[in-house]
Amino acid sequence: MSTVISKPEIATSKTNAPKTRTQAYVELTKMRITVMVLLTFACMAFLAALVSGTPISIGVLACGLLGMTLIASSGNAMNMYLERYSDFRMPRTANRPLPAQTLTSTEVVTFVSISLGIGLAVLFAGVNWQTGVCGVLNWILYVYVYTPLKRVTPLNTEIGAVAGAMPVIMGSLATTKTVGLLGWSFFAVLFLWQFPHFFAIAWKYRDQYKMGGLKMLTVTDPSGRQAGVKSVIAGVALIVASLAPIYQIDGRVQAILFAIVAAAIGIWYLIPAIRFCRDRNDQSAKKLLHASLLYLPIYMMILVIAFVL
Repeated sequence: MSTVISKPEIATSKTNAPKTRTQAYVELTKMRITVMVLLTFACMAFLAALVSGTPISIGVLACGLLGMTLIASSGNAMNMYLERYSDFRMPRTANRPLPAQTLTSTEVVTFVSISLGIGLAVLFAGVNWQTGVCGVLNWILYVYVYTPLKRVTPLNTEIGAVAGAMPVIMGSLATTKTVGLLGWSFFAVLFLWQFPHFFAIAWKYRDQYKMGGLKMLTVTDPSGRQAGVKSVIAGVALIVASLAPIYQIDGRVQAILFAIVAAAIGIWYLIPAIRFCRDRNDQSAKKLLHASLLYLPIYMMILVIAFVL
């Protein structure tokens, strides 16, 4: 049975809708998310090879990045397809290609199929079967588990955080075919980092998520208390997880310096999480979101420096 949306319920504004079909296809990829996927994949691929002493193949790395780009783009586009009716009702998403009618459902599904097929072929043929299998599982987890659960339970955030951290595992598999302590610790960091980040966004758009019928934690608990508590717990656990790589850093001085800086930025990220838990207002959520956007690139930078020096 098809879903019918009456005009008053549609939040679409043509003003900010994609102006060309090319722009619409680019928007399907959710490029900001895709770029973050590529950065975490590349960072872990490099570090895993460095720690294990495995020579880095430029060809394998290039295939890995291309395959990840296509698979991430496919998953993001399919997410937009599955949530097209919710997107109609939320101002922040009403100008996406499907609500704005810049692209048809058939065109989006075709884009999803082609990018997924080519992306998986590149990973299986140009990288290795381990990375390819992980790519399949991650796509399924994001598209057919996380996305539908957003309409069912606030636990969707936990599932989404697993999918969001999987590129780290894939990066390690791409260059070494294994996942060591460093890979799992970075996976834990990326998994935990997402909770304060997502809850800050969920608080900011809680009314819109409610309009769209999405069961985010800030919708099922409008007080924001649970989101705040989870943000703090994740922030504390993040500090612990971020220190795990010191056991694989060769130089004592480098290990100590890394531990100091990692703990410092972890505490710096935890402080706005605590304030958000205490105040639960738009201002505290905004500051937490800004901190989250800075924490991850800084952590990756000091992680690379610690192992390179």
